[in-house]
Amino acid sequence: MASQMHLQDFVNVDDRDTKKALKVGIFSDKDSFFFKEKIGIFLDTQWTSLYDLGPSRVDQHKDIFKMAGKMAEAISAGRLEYGIVLLNENYEIMNVIFNKYKNIRAIFAVSEDYIINSRKQFNANVLIVKNNGITIDTRGSEKEVKLFLTTEFDEENCALLKLVSDAENK
Repeated sequence: MASQMHLQDFVNVDDRDTKKALKVGIFSDKDSFFFKEKIGIFLDTQWTSLYDLGPSRVDQHKDIFKMAGKMAEAISAGRLEYGIVLLNENYEIMNVIFNKYKNIRAIFAVSEDYIINSRKQFNANVLIVKNNGITIDTRGSEKEVKLFLTTEFDEENCALLKLVSDAENK
């Protein structure tokens, strides 16, 4: 398996000209717009190349299911490395939808241990975060997102990841 670059490879700003930024897609529902904006600012400080799929205004309605499809297709094709989804509702169905796409392994941000284990064990690449009414203080979610992006896949789990891949191909 090819070696995958991780967020910690990009945080040295002296190397900005020689290293490419980690490609991370993000979107939210309308109710989580400010939550997405705050997480987006945090991600910009972590030397990521952020692709915001929307919404771009607080009063803009976008179809979250279409945004999920665009993000999933981009990750499946390798145009994005990770996806961050911030939702106030419909987060359960979003997990099911994402995991129907080839090469997508979406998880909920339920705990730090779950995020770390999901990254190490099966190289999860989409993190779904339930908003819980947060608009101002996103520090807990920033920590979850950072854990998600900086935890490396444990190569010892390649056999487990192959099982997942084989199931996708059936």
